[in-house]
Amino acid sequence: MRFSLQDVKKSVRRQQGDLTVSLHFLHQGEQARELAQLIVYYERLLGQPQRLFSLDDARACVGDYRLAHCLLATLSHWYMWRQPDWTEAVQRMSQHPDLSDITSPIHLRLALYSYVNAHHNGFLATQTRESALHTFATTHGLTAQELEYLLALDTEEEARLVRATPTPPTPQEVATLYNQWVFEAALFNASSVRFLIDCAAFSKSQLTTSTGVGAVIKRLCYIARKLGVYYDLAYEPMLTGMPPLLSLTLYGPQEVTGSAQQYGLRLARLCRILMGYGLTSVSGDAPRKVKKASFANTIVEAAATVHFLHRSYAFKMDAALLHLLPPQEVPADAQSSSYVPEQQIFDSSIEQSFAEAFMALAGSQGVDGWRLEREPEPLLLNRSIFIPDFALTRAQRRIYVEILGFWTPTYRERKLQKLLQLQDRKDLVLAIPVEAKGAFSSIFLAFPTVFYTGQLAVTDILAMLRTQYDDFAERLAQIDVRAVRTLVQHQGLLPENACADVLYCYRRSELQRATDSIINEDILFTSGIGLYTQQWMARVKQAFLTWLDDTPTLVLVDGLREMRKHDAVLRECENAVLEAIIGQWSEVQIERPTIFEGYIQRVGQQKEREEESEQSVLATSNARGGKLREKRTLTRRQARSGTEQTTQENLWS
Repeated sequence: MRFSLQDVKKSVRRQQGDLTVSLHFLHQGEQARELAQLIVYYERLLGQPQRLFSLDDARACVGDYRLAHCLLATLSHWYMWRQPDWTEAVQRMSQHPDLSDITSPIHLRLALYSYVNAHHNGFLATQTRESALHTFATTHGLTAQELEYLLALDTEEEARLVRATPTPPTPQEVATLYNQWVFEAALFNASSVRFLIDCAAFSKSQLTTSTGVGAVIKRLCYIARKLGVYYDLAYEPMLTGMPPLLSLTLYGPQEVTGSAQQYGLRLARLCRILMGYGLTSVSGDAPRKVKKASFANTIVEAAATVHFLHRSYAFKMDAALLHLLPPQEVPADAQSSSYVPEQQIFDSSIEQSFAEAFMALAGSQGVDGWRLEREPEPLLLNRSIFIPDFALTRAQRRIYVEILGFWTPTYRERKLQKLLQLQDRKDLVLAIPVEAKGAFSSIFLAFPTVFYTGQLAVTDILAMLRTQYDDFAERLAQIDVRAVRTLVQHQGLLPENACADVLYCYRRSELQRATDSIINEDILFTSGIGLYTQQWMARVKQAFLTWLDDTPTLVLVDGLREMRKHDAVLRECENAVLEAIIGQWSEVQIERPTIFEGYIQRVGQQKEREEESEQSVLATSNARGGKLREKRTLTRRQARSGTEQTTQENLWS
């Protein structure tokens, strides 16, 4: 059971015109005697019903009403009230009651209600109540006191006090948890938390082993995404030669949707990680302590804007908090030097589905040579920082992609302010949901924009890139025609994938146009094969036909294996390329009875076999003295038409 910020002891003061709030935390040894008395009081009541618990007696152990209320709530982490079990309660009775058909207090009350309706017309007067209950109890083998107890077994007053841990907590453990819950109660009501971070000191801490402002920004963004906290970054310019101070704003439950307490817990955890107190790293089974960075050197300033009683207050977090809160476990990958986790973290399902679809399409070479990067380097604005969702890189070109959402009005305002500062950039593509088109109408005309419904399609982004960043003419000018021809003449064959590399092409349509400058009287290009010399093709063809004449097998797989055996270039080619080469030769035909079988035949041999077969049939017929009828092949329609005509003549006859 948590407590609210209004329940916490606090003091409010005005500093330089702003309201600030100071929360009451328990320091080392403070209220230790009172906490020990409170724990003893709880231990004495273990197993007892809640009606014996006196709230006034518990508060008297502490002496401070408001503080006692929060400490009692904190003790609910170890102690709780649990309803007695019906079966166990019945077994503790002095006799053996007859309750075979009654399995809960509800069923017992229902049986009593039925009894009163049947024997007392649904009403028990004061003078008849005791005797009626005694009669009902005796019927079920109970005493009147046992009946009263079982009827109220599921009420709060009969709940028993139990401890959730094997041993009772110590006063310091209770005080530490109380401090944590006070800290989290403040952030449950926060609209934002602002950290002013010294990049130089932060980069030397255990949170990152890389240096530079960009590395610190990426680390901060990764930790925020890891914990699911929305954030914004800006920077404070410093003197020349000195790294700037980063201003990290974490948005609180007042600025986002969803459960305030659930989001507030994530926000509190992130704040504790950034503040660096009690930092631990989970490595294997045993946690180990990590050397802490100095709060004064790393965090220049930390403050939250909290709201209660319809007013906002500044809650400043300083170095004193580092010793009052429990250790915070940090995920292992949040401490490693690598900035690319094994599993990417996305702000939304739209970003995740886009990245997954892009990687799937990239596996089939369908992304025009672009490489996708998540969380690219930040773009520095005028005292602000913009971090695009993705970056697409191809050769020397780098394009950023920002997928805009439709969250809160404040989110849109912040995003629009940053995009207005990026209007002069020519390397940013926006993706906007159709329903948010009106909200971003003032900005999307300044950028190449893709509108989407539901999910963002990779093909739409690729089409936009082809339209806005078509550099095919520049890539054609970079082709070294003489070097490519020399390479083809040396190897004999340059497959399509290799052609794409040397000709700076990313699609087959581009490859067809790029090879026009390469082909001549000796070098040819065929789609599906690549660039090759006629001498090479003739040599491979002659070797294959010689093998085909001498081999007894006509299996396609054997033929492809033979081609790879006699030519080094073909060893790296796929089966589809080899079949395309065979398809160039008029002397050879590939037959596929099924999708799993393939056979090779020489066209001339097939005709010879058919002629030999016909001559054999004719000779056999003449030997028997018969007459060979003319072989005629009818199509299915002709056969059906002839049958219908014969049937019609028979009907009319």
